[in-house]
Amino acid sequence: MDSLPPPIVIRDINEQNIDETLQRLRKLNQDDNKKYRVYGIWSCQSRQCSNEWESLYTQKSFKVYLDKTEFHSFKRKCWMCNSKCQFSSIQLYEQQQMSKESNVIQIVRQLVNSTVYSKYLVYGHWICRNWKCGHKPQCRNKSECQDKWQYQNKWKCPHNRRCHKVEQCRKKMCNCRCRYYLSNHERHCQNKWTKLNEWKCNHESKCRNEWECQWECKCQNEWLKKYTLEELEKYQSSEKNFRQLCKECNQWSQVSSFRLYTQQPKNKNEIPAIEIICHLGWNNHYRVYGDWNCCGCDVSWPSAFTWISLQKFMDEIPGESLNRGDFYTQKCKKCENPENKILEYAPLKKAEGKKPHTRGVCIKCLYYDSCRQTGTYLGLTS
Repeated sequence: MDSLPPPIVIRDINEQNIDETLQRLRKLNQDDNKKYRVYGIWSCQSRQCSNEWESLYTQKSFKVYLDKTEFHSFKRKCWMCNSKCQFSSIQLYEQQQMSKESNVIQIVRQLVNSTVYSKYLVYGHWICRNWKCGHKPQCRNKSECQDKWQYQNKWKCPHNRRCHKVEQCRKKMCNCRCRYYLSNHERHCQNKWTKLNEWKCNHESKCRNEWECQWECKCQNEWLKKYTLEELEKYQSSEKNFRQLCKECNQWSQVSSFRLYTQQPKNKNEIPAIEIICHLGWNNHYRVYGDWNCCGCDVSWPSAFTWISLQKFMDEIPGESLNRGDFYTQKCKKCENPENKILEYAPLKKAEGKKPHTRGVCIKCLYYDSCRQTGTYLGLTS
């Protein structure tokens, strides 16, 4: 991996230099030759509160933000004490190129070019979770069925004339200051909506999350299909080749993962030697749980947003043997050293609780694309 350009850092933003800062940011944001990802730290101005939080913008969303700064000049209310907050620093990171191929095609190309076929049998694994109406009488379409579930378990329309759709109700209740945010609501607007429409499970045995609560409304069919090397070479041109029609609900499903077995599996529940889950792939890298160590101050930390080379994951290269270009590094929170190493890594597993991902230390978030939860399936476990 090539060395990354250093960020443009703007510190000590205040009333005296706000106009100059805005002018500089607008000029940088209009540069057609470079695109920036903008990372900012908000700081509460109250002496009794030391609250800080981060914001990360794409070039497009930051342009929208700059267009309305005349109304608040980088100020907003602290969500802890309601006092005035403002940006204490802004950092602009030059956006780096990413692969335009889908996760599925990236995985297939790596399987074709790797040595896995010398050790394993490769199977595609499908999990159909298409919406499957269980109401009597049957709903006319998927949208009607989903709205019924929302109204029973989550969405509570407060209007005298009840809205027929969630989107209609959401639009009426939007109180964002800027209409650009109708599809991506501001925090205060989203918090109000979430509070009024909290998910509540109506099952006798309470579900752990919303996805689990919808289980009975979704198709539960799963199946495997074996792929030879010749078939993968033939199908690697398009991810449409990895869509199959579910026999239970008669709807199309995309392949969920590729499983590598040492011998022919007896059924779909047999645990594979390696499972490559499609939604965990990104830009020819794969998301794992990693243990990190700082090369500057010897601090260690775990991270569930560790991204290593997809090829190295398939080849089962241990964490201590990974080179600098085999993973996206993370900065140390203590000394801010950017050159750190992975001690070991393991496939992701479901966790009871989770800490928020700190985007300000993640090179992937700052230079490429924000880390986010992309799916709930994390593979078979013993």
